Amino acid sequence: MKYAPHTYAKALVEVLAVSDGSKSRDDELAQNFLALVRKNGDESHLKKILEEASRFARGKSGVRKITIASARELSSAQQKAMDHFVKPGDVVERRINPDLVAGVKITVNDEMQFDGSLKTKLNNVLGSV
Repeated sequence: MKYAPHTYAKALVEVLAVSDGSKSRDDELAQNFLALVRKNGDESHLKKILEEASRFARGKSGVRKITIASARELSSAQQKAMDHFVKPGDVVERRINPDLVAGVKITVNDEMQFDGSLKTKLNNVLGSV
């Protein structure tokens, strides 16, 4: 890998930030960026690069990414309770993860996490025995 994914991501975010905002110009910049990544032989890391770029862009704008994982679909009352943590403009991703058994896991910006899942509680109890 010629450059680390976060280096590519920062470059992409910075270039798009100074763009005039026209779709044709943004498309041209994106195509040029993709050509650079391909030329450097780093195309296999494109997913990680774009994830990092998204994270940097959210950080610049103050938007948070909130992931709410639950064992099954949340009821409307549960969704309303989860919306208490969400601010206007936040990007919310809801996931179903049957491995959780019950409860929820809330992750903010892929960094801070509240784990209220039954699986974790059981593991904590069994681990202390």
